[in-house]
Amino acid sequence: MISFDNIDKYDWLYDLYMNYLCMVHNHIYYRKFFILNKENIPKKGEPTLVIANHQNGAMDAMAILHTMFRDRRQPIFIARGDIFKKDGVAKILRFLKIMPTFRTRDGNVNDVRSNIGLFNRVAKVLSDGGTVVIFPEATHQHGHYMNTFKKGFSRIAYAAEELNDFKLGLKILPLNIHYSNYFTFRSDLMVTVGEPFTFEELFDTYKENHDKGYLALNEKARARVKELTPDIDIPEYYNEIEALTHMMSEPLLRSKGLKVNNLPNQKDAAMTIIADIKRYKEKSEEKFTDLMLKMRKYMQLLKNCTLHNWVINRTLSVSAIALRVIVMLLMLPFFIFGYINNYVPRAITKHFTNKAKDPMFHSSFQYVIGTVATFPGCYLILLAIVWLISKKFWIALAYVFLTFLTAFVVHYYKIGVHKLFTIFRARKIHRTDEYKELCRLNDEITETMEGIIL
Repeated sequence: MISFDNIDKYDWLYDLYMNYLCMVHNHIYYRKFFILNKENIPKKGEPTLVIANHQNGAMDAMAILHTMFRDRRQPIFIARGDIFKKDGVAKILRFLKIMPTFRTRDGNVNDVRSNIGLFNRVAKVLSDGGTVVIFPEATHQHGHYMNTFKKGFSRIAYAAEELNDFKLGLKILPLNIHYSNYFTFRSDLMVTVGEPFTFEELFDTYKENHDKGYLALNEKARARVKELTPDIDIPEYYNEIEALTHMMSEPLLRSKGLKVNNLPNQKDAAMTIIADIKRYKEKSEEKFTDLMLKMRKYMQLLKNCTLHNWVINRTLSVSAIALRVIVMLLMLPFFIFGYINNYVPRAITKHFTNKAKDPMFHSSFQYVIGTVATFPGCYLILLAIVWLISKKFWIALAYVFLTFLTAFVVHYYKIGVHKLFTIFRARKIHRTDEYKELCRLNDEITETMEGIIL
């Protein structure tokens, strides 16, 4: 195994690379990046163990990195050990300041035993005033819910305190990472920073029984992260409740006079709706179940008709639809230009992204391969080709810049076309029994939900 002895040493090359990644992440890949409660982040030099929910592969780590990186600190990340199996990959991860922790389910007992040394190394980083980031769930999932915390997190926390005779004052910083969409380029991202906490009251429990100490810290830490998280902990109706949060967020926000197209507001609305639905369930299990079954039927009908909730009961005049069509036709030349000139980097990115079996790594592949490597590389080649043909650098530069801008046009144009065809489908079937049933269910569900949340 490669050495992690100097992993916390300042690396200027890492700093330069991360500044580039930060620019791409914050201003190109994501449309908007919100950081809430930045004042809760401990100052650089204070021993800090960062914990967060884990939903979106490597993008979660990037979100945290670009939250903490603003003071030029270089935090150490803890990741699952099986991704370190190949030497080449391990060296790259080492450069990115990522250390492994091995899980029993990964198979190799010797690897699991090596955790002791790795945990001690991480504890030393914290003792020296460093920042360490770990995802205590030790896995990621597609959805707004939290798994149990594993012992690795609490082992590191106690090891750091034990190394300093329980006088370190280690701060544990809870975060919530929230996406408007896990997979889509130009979606929104927000990181909510909770209040840092210490755990001196658990030291005696740990000294008496290590396992009880681990469990107590896990419970305390999980509760702090959960406070920041839209946690749908009713698994049998997860999809229905998540769909209801999307369906009712806009009416709830409008009733409060808040911006609808704002991710922090949308997250607050989702948390309110989830909490209200849980109270509704406690008050009347029978009515709750009836609502969930109606929602399930509604979602199935939407799927059968290839429609989305936003188009139901929405009346668009012929003139409004015609205006959309005219705009799409006017933008068509820019779309064609952007599609042709961006075809190669898009195809390469898609090829490698599709190789990821876990869909929760798709955005990670799109970000790393696409916006960081493939597109810049192809643009440099395109610059050289156009310069060679035109003999004028400014023409080549303008051509590449236009290619870059129209890459965004391609993205939004495809969304616009998809919405237009959805409207056409709705108008085509609006007199059918299925569509009428959709409208009826939509009205009943909306009426019930308004009584719950408004």
